[in-house]
Amino acid sequence: MTRDDHPTRPTRRDLLRRAAGASALAATVATAGCAGLVSDDGGPNATADCSDATPAVDPASGWRVANADPAGTGVAPADAAPDAPTLDWRFPIDGYVGTTRPVVDADRVYTHDLDAHVYAVDRDTGDAVWTRDDVADPLGSPAVADDVLVVTTRTATLGLDPATGDTRWRTAHADPELFAGRPVVHDDVAYVPAGLSLLALDVDDGGERWQHTTGLETTTTPAVTDDAVYYGDADTNLYALDPETGGVDWRYKTESHFAANVVATPDRVYGATENDRVRGLDHRGVQRFATQFDASIAHLAADGARVYVATDDHLTALQRDTGSACWRTDAYAVSYDSGLAVVDNAVYAPIETTAGVALGIYDAATGNRRRTVDPGTDDAPVAVEMGPIVADGSVYVTGNADGLALTSLS
Repeated sequence: MTRDDHPTRPTRRDLLRRAAGASALAATVATAGCAGLVSDDGGPNATADCSDATPAVDPASGWRVANADPAGTGVAPADAAPDAPTLDWRFPIDGYVGTTRPVVDADRVYTHDLDAHVYAVDRDTGDAVWTRDDVADPLGSPAVADDVLVVTTRTATLGLDPATGDTRWRTAHADPELFAGRPVVHDDVAYVPAGLSLLALDVDDGGERWQHTTGLETTTTPAVTDDAVYYGDADTNLYALDPETGGVDWRYKTESHFAANVVATPDRVYGATENDRVRGLDHRGVQRFATQFDASIAHLAADGARVYVATDDHLTALQRDTGSACWRTDAYAVSYDSGLAVVDNAVYAPIETTAGVALGIYDAATGNRRRTVDPGTDDAPVAVEMGPIVADGSVYVTGNADGLALTSLS
């Protein structure tokens, strides 16, 4: 695909929805009745009471990878979010192709334009620290370690200096899909979905430690813990790999390709398949539930109490062990790179309103909407459809409102 072939604003359904070839449900599948959960005003409807569930994820500070932490939970510390987010600054992104959810370290916010530009933006001022305009076809969110920014492209993975943008190393690999998984950094290793393989690269020099290859596309962002690397593949398996060797500890076979991202909590692993099911497994690879949805699944987050599922136009919370629906709202605004953030018993999500896409903040236990944040004006609209990420008192989003932009709310 050439740059001219890229659509201006592809949808997640267009890019991720493929023929599932689904077979009949196995006996272990539990259906939560999600198609029957309908809400007219953004309030929740429920089939299970999950209000007394206690979160069990220990949140990491910062937001250095696409889904907050290497385990992909989307959970940030309680003090990470502002009480009432308002517009802080807006940084324009060049180009017309698109953009992606940003990541942050202590000093900078990083994103790109899916075309050739990679940006490091000062977190306090919103000014460019550096810009690269020669990184052809960057894909998905980057990942940042202490001394390297990992950026994947159609033909390579790059290790850039976070302070200057200079290239420290480059590792060639097979051509991944446009919205395949994002890189994850954990313990000085970058785990990179790349075409038909999942690669483990040394963040210091890009050297390959191992690769796991199935012969089909690596389709999800992995979840990485001290004990395992979990990822879903187009070969319909969810894998648990040894982080040191890449050897297979176990795999779970399904009837459909995997999609979206994988999440690991202290005692569960969650993944989604392209036949619109969310699966919960224990850390031995035993499936505990498979919940059927009525739309394609765009994103997962989990706090150890509930699993939060974003589909084309709904946000649903599932009980962690049974997959029963705790609540569902009908306002989620899906885009080609939507996300979720879970902070201090609240879920942050892009939502549809009569005025357009805004930031919704929901009570994680009940699904009641606490706040709707629409920081823009008619003269200066602010796009919030991609993200949100929450770190150190600010919310960061990207999107297209009279031009692509990265926005900070604090």
